[in-house]
Amino acid sequence: MSSTINKNADWRKIVERVMLDEKGSWSDAVNAIAPYFPELTHEKLRRKARTVIANSVRAKDFKYEPRKKKKEPVEDDVLKKNRVTYKDNGEMIFEGIIELLSGQPITPEIVMEAHNLKPDEWKVVSFTSNAWQSQIKGGDKIVLWQSKITVRPRTETEITFADIDNYFANKDLTAPVVALNSDYDPEGEVLEICIPDLHAGLLSWRFETGEDYDLNITKTRFFKAISDIVARCKNHSFSKIEFVTLGDLLHTDNDNQTTTKGTFQQVEGRLAKIFDFTLDMMIAATQLLSEVAPVEVVYICGNHDRVLGYTLIKATEKAFTGNERVTFDVTPNPQKFRLFGNALVGWTHGDMPKKNMQGWLQDRARKEFGQCQYAEIHAGHYHSEEVHEAAGVKIRYMPNLAAASYWEHQQGFPQTTKSVVCYRWHPEKGLRSIWYNNI
Repeated sequence: MSSTINKNADWRKIVERVMLDEKGSWSDAVNAIAPYFPELTHEKLRRKARTVIANSVRAKDFKYEPRKKKKEPVEDDVLKKNRVTYKDNGEMIFEGIIELLSGQPITPEIVMEAHNLKPDEWKVVSFTSNAWQSQIKGGDKIVLWQSKITVRPRTETEITFADIDNYFANKDLTAPVVALNSDYDPEGEVLEICIPDLHAGLLSWRFETGEDYDLNITKTRFFKAISDIVARCKNHSFSKIEFVTLGDLLHTDNDNQTTTKGTFQQVEGRLAKIFDFTLDMMIAATQLLSEVAPVEVVYICGNHDRVLGYTLIKATEKAFTGNERVTFDVTPNPQKFRLFGNALVGWTHGDMPKKNMQGWLQDRARKEFGQCQYAEIHAGHYHSEEVHEAAGVKIRYMPNLAAASYWEHQQGFPQTTKSVVCYRWHPEKGLRSIWYNNI
């Protein structure tokens, strides 16, 4: 269109030409006369064009039919649109229109409750929704949500928040009060005890993997190591014990026998039994160590039990509520570190890419790294010992107590000595000794 217009042109005739001769639309008419009225909105221009056609002699046979307004549903119509569909695989589809409060977040759980479904009894398969304002009887406006949600019944193997609440409501988490060992020295060394990859619940059969592993074997190996550590402490004076769980205390993360990401595993029994068994082990071990020196329990998440491993340590923490000699770091950060005098020690599970292992400690602990003379990273995940140094940081992958799973055995991973490794840190001289508590 030209940038100039004929000011003397009759814009009314332009409307008649576009609508009557060219059979154009109202939008075409608005665009044609817009240059004559730059101050008017699109809607006002549309009204002017309609007025022209309504008063035009030429338009006596022109039929203008305004757009039909969509009928707003009333309360009775809303009820008629609710529908439930049953599928052969046990899934149910709920379709309907529900009323929600203004500003209320729209989540599958809220929509389930609006359909009178209990989130603890049903699992969401898919969910879609859209919203609009509607007029109900009396002229009031409400916000209606049209929802379609597909759900299936939760099976007894799935853990719900109600299951966890019931467990803690009935679990006795009272730990006995203990006295400090007379050899405790507030100015002494720090003892670091690392427990990587316990994999409690793993079921291994010697005819498949070369050795057995179940809950009783787990308990026997674990307390042999803890007892050995406590016995060695009698000849030393420690200011503190760092009791570090380097991930994968539990072999699975649910009662479907899978890891957090869904990899199937062979396990012994129900998860409730495995969880309870391991929790009692952690409480007892923490209690024994607290008799030697104050204990800090440091939680590091693993790839097998990212949810329930966290829950396990929180439950252990609950048992020592009010005990000043036992503290916990249960934050979900997958990388943690401590400065022991002039030695900086970092902890992570070890499932990050190996190329990133040497750099994260300097990046996460820049201040502490500048103050240290010695720096190490301790990790698990690979179930075998490996030590190398890069960029001034010594990286140690540690052995564990668990037997090989069938998959590990079939893949040919090395069967290393089963051990819990401890480190004695002197505030000035750094690492004084490494204890191997072999099983």
